Parts: sequence; structure tokens; C-alpha cells
Amino acid sequence: MKKITVAILGFGSRGFTYANIIREYPEEAQIVAVCEVNLNKKPFILSQYQLNEDQFYENEDHFFGKGKLADVLIISTMDQDHHRHALKALNLGYDLLLEKPIATTKADCQEIADYAKQLNRKVAVCHVLRYTPFYQKLKEIIDNQTIGEIVTLSQTEHIGYYHFAHSYVRGNWRNSQTSSPMVLAKSCHDLDIIRWLMGSDCTQLSSLGNLFYFNKAHAPLGSKAYCYQCQVDCPYHAFRFYKKHPMWAMIFTLNPDLETVLKDEKLSYSRCVYQSDNNVPDHQVVQMLFKNAATAQLTITAFSKEIHRSIKIHGTKGEIEGDMEGMTITVKVFGGDTWQIDVRELAKDFSGHAGGDKKMVRDFLANVRNNEPIIGLTDIKNALESHFMALDAETSRLQGGKVISR
Repeated sequence: MKKITVAILGFGSRGFTYANIIREYPEEAQIVAVCEVNLNKKPFILSQYQLNEDQFYENEDHFFGKGKLADVLIISTMDQDHHRHALKALNLGYDLLLEKPIATTKADCQEIADYAKQLNRKVAVCHVLRYTPFYQKLKEIIDNQTIGEIVTLSQTEHIGYYHFAHSYVRGNWRNSQTSSPMVLAKSCHDLDIIRWLMGSDCTQLSSLGNLFYFNKAHAPLGSKAYCYQCQVDCPYHAFRFYKKHPMWAMIFTLNPDLETVLKDEKLSYSRCVYQSDNNVPDHQVVQMLFKNAATAQLTITAFSKEIHRSIKIHGTKGEIEGDMEGMTITVKVFGGDTWQIDVRELAKDFSGHAGGDKKMVRDFLANVRNNEPIIGLTDIKNALESHFMALDAETSRLQGGKVISR
């Protein structure tokens, strides 16, 4: 088996995840270069992935200036950097595993896809949900016509109160001016899943949502601008949260002295969630009409205790309820039986997006190794439409729910 060489550009949460998957399969792939601007992470990266000093790059100019260093480049940088990084990488001859979103505008997304086609390069977009046993089983049930034709579908992404506060109030995706719209950054793959399950193209959509809660109007009496100054009992208190969830803290620091780190007022993760510079909505709904006359709705909410997705599908002959947290799918056939599927019996490994991360990475590596066209589920051509839907949804939201014809 040919071992695929891999370079990683951007070593945040997703870069770390993909690196660990690659390390788990040393006979399939090997990391040969990493580019990360946060130099505090350098000793950790070098030791954990057995890299030499000359395999670590401190900025993109240094990295790209060395030419093509590997067969594959994983791009897991910030959203607004994807377009620039992808074009540079394609020009050097890399095949790409590109973290979502592809880019932050329709034109930039399309340009990457067109350039990859022109150069005959492979680009897989990290729409990992298509690879999960949960959604693959749903797709199988739908395609078998067990519930007839889909009439309407409703999916909810329960982001989790703590995940939302970490990423979308304090973290890198808190402000759409420096990252991307929340519906694109967080839920373009939910829209992708909906379109995939529906088996039809979206012809109209509208969206509503706003920043309901994480604002100064909801700041508790006596709260302070930074958590280290604050005595208010709060589920979002940074000291308590990151001590309880140290893996989340590793995204912004490797210093075990979290109390000292979280007293740094330059660090956005130490801010009060009610007094940050966040502007992305904490709840949003997207209503969709499809070419086959079926309808769908996506609900995105910060206000859940757990991180999970739930789905309800109504068909002409039955209905399906699915809960990704409980790993259950319930099928109810009109005038017939009702049964429940335990998704945990369908696979052994549910780590990383309910088992999707690992399958996606290995599928892409196999495509590259065998020099095959991407026959997997996340080719950039398949991913474009969900990004266009997300950007149209944000346009609608900003215009008060205006219906966008597509």
C-alpha cells in the first residue's frame, strides 16, 4: 500500500482531529509538514507527531514558498483564509482536504471548484455528516421508499450552550466580519445533509434569526467584563468551564495554568459572554422549498444542554424520527409496523462527528492513493450547493426573512 504524505495548514481543533486520525493509520498516511502561526503549539506538535524542526512552518509564506511538500494538504485555517490558501495549494499541485466552509462568498467557492477542475486536482470538503452511520442509515431507509416520498423534513442542530459560548461568543467564529455567517460556518453541512436526503434541489428559501441572548441586555446584575473579575454564579464562567473541560482550553492554550491564562484581557476566551464583540445569531431557522414540491426546515440553536442533532421526516407512507445523541432511528409505517433501529449496532467507532471524521479522511486518502476521481460523498462539486444555500439564507435573514428564489 502506498503511504500518502500529508501536510496540515492550520492546527486548531480540526487540524488536531485530522492529525490524530492520520497518526492512527501509519500504514496509510504520514504527516510530513505542519504550518501553524501559534508558536506556543510548536513543541506539542513536534513531539506528538514526531516531526523535526524543519518540518514546522511558522507562516503561510514560508510554507508555500517551499513548494509542494506532500501529496495532500489539509486546510483547516480560518474561514476567510480558505480561498487564498486553496488557490495557492492547487497551483502547487496539492490535492486538498478542505475544511468547511469552502470559502465565504459564492464567487470564491466557485473559483476554487473551477480551478481544481482546470488543474485536475482533487478537493474534498469536510462534510463529514454524510459519512456517519446515522445519516447513511436514514438515506438507506428513504431510498428504499420505506416511508414513500418525502413530503417534509425538519432537522434541528442543538449546538450546546457551552459549545456556542466557546466558539460563537468568545471564539473565532463570534463575529461574521472576521469569520463567516453562523449558518455557513456551523450548518452548511446540515443544509448539505437535508439536500442529500431530499434528493432534490432547493428552489426557494427564507430565514429568520437574531442575537437573542448573548448581549449586554441579558448581562446579570453585578457581572463584569472578564470572568476573573466576576463573582456572579454563571454557567458560562470561563474559569469553571475550562477547568471542567480542559480539552476545549487546548484550542487556545497549552499552558496548564488556566487561571493565569484567563486573566489575560487580550484573550477573547476570558470575556463575559454578555459583553463580548460577538454579532452572529444564537438561533436561526431556514425554511426551504424543493423542486419536487417537498419542504424542509433547519433550526439552529445555542440553547441546548447537549451537542446533538435531531430529525423528523414525514413521508407519504410513514415517518421517521432520529436522534443522533441517543443513536436511535424510529420508523413508523402508516397502517403497518413501528420499529426502532439502534445505530450503535451498525458500527464500532463513533468518535469524531459520530464516526464521520475517520471515514471521510480514509475515503479521501484512498482516492488519492488509487489515483481515482473522488467517488466519495464530499467532492467539492457536491458541496457547492449547500454553501450557496447557506449564503442565500444569510441574505434572507439580514433582509427580515425575504424569500430568495434560486
